[in-house]
This record gives sequence, structure tokens and C-alpha cells, in this order.
Amino acid sequence: MQQPYQMYQPAYQPPHRSTGDMMKTMFLSNLMIGLGATLGLVLMWLGSIVVGLSTDSDVDKMGLVIKSLGTLALTGVLLVGGLARQDFEKWVRVVMIFSAALIVIFIGFWAGFIDLSGLGMA
Repeated sequence: MQQPYQMYQPAYQPPHRSTGDMMKTMFLSNLMIGLGATLGLVLMWLGSIVVGLSTDSDVDKMGLVIKSLGTLALTGVLLVGGLARQDFEKWVRVVMIFSAALIVIFIGFWAGFIDLSGLGMA
């Protein structure tokens, strides 16, 4: 006995997602925010250790650069994560943006007023 002919069934096509949505899920995932914040904190810590233990002004400058990169990374992750992640609760996003502003004010702004005359930098 012959089986009835099966008609062609088209393959399942998932709903189309825009490139912006795909980039958001890749670069603004919880894992990426956590890794970026951790990297920023580690760079800030490492730069502070280099500055604290250095005896040469060039090494001290390099430590300040490392610390500044860590501050930039942490501030950027908090600010972009707070602005772009719509799925977080409102107060979590507010705290992320507020903490990024506090880091800029208290670490980024006041770091420029450190007396560096003894290091040959001013």
C-alpha cells in the first residue's frame, strides 16, 4: 500500500530581530556588565598599587594611567548599563547612573587635585 504524498512544509523561521536588539543582547548581557565592572575595579586596584609602590615618576604615571582606564571602564559600564538596559527595575538603573556620576565626581574629578609636585609631574 502506498503512503499519501507529504506536502512540502517550509522550515520554521524565527521572528526577525533588528541588529540593535542583537547587539543589546550580546554586549549588554548580565555577564558582560559583570565582567566589565570587575575589569574596571581590578584595573583601579592595580593602578593604585602601582602608584603606591612606585619610586620612579614614569612608573607612577603608568599607574595613574592604569587607574584612569579602570575608572573609565567602570563608569562606562555603569552608565551604559543604566541607560540601555530597559529590563532592569527603575531604581536599579537610577543607582547605576548615580554611582557612575559619583565615581566621576569623587574619583575622576578630585584625582586631578592631588599634589604631584614631589613626583616631578607638575
